[in-house]
Amino acid sequence: MDFALSDDEKAIRNKAREFVQKECLPLESTWPLSDHDAPADLVNHLRKKMTEYGFYGLAVPKEYGGQGKGTLAKCLVFEQFKQSWVLFGGVVATAAHFDPHPSLFSGSDYQKEKYLYPTIRGELNFHFCISEPGMGSDVAGMKTKAVKKGDNYIINGLKRWSPDPVRKYAEANYFIVYAVTDPGKGHRGISIFLVDAGTPGVRVDKLMQTLAPGTTLGTVCDLAFEDCVVPAKNLLGKENEGFRGGMTQLNRNRIVIAMGAVGTAQRCLEMATEYAKQRVTFGQLLSERQAIQWMLADSALEIQLGRLLGYHAAWKLDQGVDVRLQSAMAKLYCTSMAARVIDNAIQVHGGIGCLEETRLGKAYMFMRIGGRIAEGSAETMRRVITKCLLDKWPFDI
Repeated sequence: MDFALSDDEKAIRNKAREFVQKECLPLESTWPLSDHDAPADLVNHLRKKMTEYGFYGLAVPKEYGGQGKGTLAKCLVFEQFKQSWVLFGGVVATAAHFDPHPSLFSGSDYQKEKYLYPTIRGELNFHFCISEPGMGSDVAGMKTKAVKKGDNYIINGLKRWSPDPVRKYAEANYFIVYAVTDPGKGHRGISIFLVDAGTPGVRVDKLMQTLAPGTTLGTVCDLAFEDCVVPAKNLLGKENEGFRGGMTQLNRNRIVIAMGAVGTAQRCLEMATEYAKQRVTFGQLLSERQAIQWMLADSALEIQLGRLLGYHAAWKLDQGVDVRLQSAMAKLYCTSMAARVIDNAIQVHGGIGCLEETRLGKAYMFMRIGGRIAEGSAETMRRVITKCLLDKWPFDI
C-alpha cells in the first residue's frame, strides 16, 4: 500500500505552496477584510499569476484541452490556496475558475469552442444554478421549467444562492442552469442549459447578505428566468439527463471543498499554535497548559484524518470509480472538522480571536455556509452515506 504522492503530484503541490508563500502571504497584512474591496489591479495580477503557474484546467482531461492531472491534483492546489486569507474567501479564485462543468467535456463542438476552452484558459467564469427557494438538496423538487419551442427552449423559474453576477469580482459570463424538461419524472426529467449572461429574461430578483461578508458567498441572489429564450444548441448533454451531470459535478466539488476545509483548518491550527507559544497568562505560556495542548493535539489529529479521507476520495474519483459515498464522507467530515478546529483556534486566542483582524470569525462563518451547507448539507451527506450502507456498497480501498 503506497500513500506517497507521485513526483508530478508533489510538484503541483509545491507549486501551489510557492504561489501562496511568494504571491499571497506578503499581501495579507494589507489585504482588506472584504475581498471585494481589494484593488482591481492586484486581483488581476494574482489571476494572471495563476495562469502563469499553470493552475487552470488541472482536472480537465487532455483530450478536452486540459492538463489531465485529475481531481487529486486540484485538491492539492486548493488545500494550499485555502491557507491564505488572500485566497480563502473565493473572490480571487473559486474552484469554478479552474475547471468547467464536467458535462462540457462531452458537449458539442460549438459548446466546447464557446464555453469549454475559454473557461479552461481562465477567460470565462460561470455560475452554477441548481438550487431554488424551497428546494436545496432535493434536486427532484425542482420547479424551474424549460419548454421546447422550435429551435429554442423557454426557461421560467427562480434560482437561489448564485453570487451576485454583476458584483465586482463575481461576474458571470454564463450560467449553467438546471431545469425540468419532463415534469412528473423527478430527477429523470431534468436537463442542463448554457445561458449567456445578459440574455433577455434573466435578472437578479433579490440580493441577500449572508453571515460571511466579503467572500464569494457574502452576497447572494435569487436569479429569475422569465420567458428566457435559449437556443436548443445550448442544451448541455441529452435532454432529461442533466441529473447525472449534476451529480458528477457535485461529487467532484464536494471533495475539493473538503480539501479546502483541510487547508483552512491547517492555517488556523498554525495560528493557534504560534499564539499559544507567545501568550502568557498567570505567569505561564498557554502552550504549557494541558487544556491548550489537548486542543492543539486534537486539531492536528482531525486535520490529518480529513486529509487522508479527502485524498482517498479524490484518488478514487480519478480511477473512474463512482465516489458518491467517498465524496459525501469527505465533505461531511472535513467541513465539520474545520469548524471545530477554527472554534478551537478562536478559543486559544481568547478575546483576540473575536477581532475581525484575525479573520478567524470570518473563516468560521464561511465554513458554516460554504462548507457545511453549500453543495449538500451535512444532513444530506449523512443521507447519501446511509443510502450507500443500505445498498451494501463496499467499503474497500
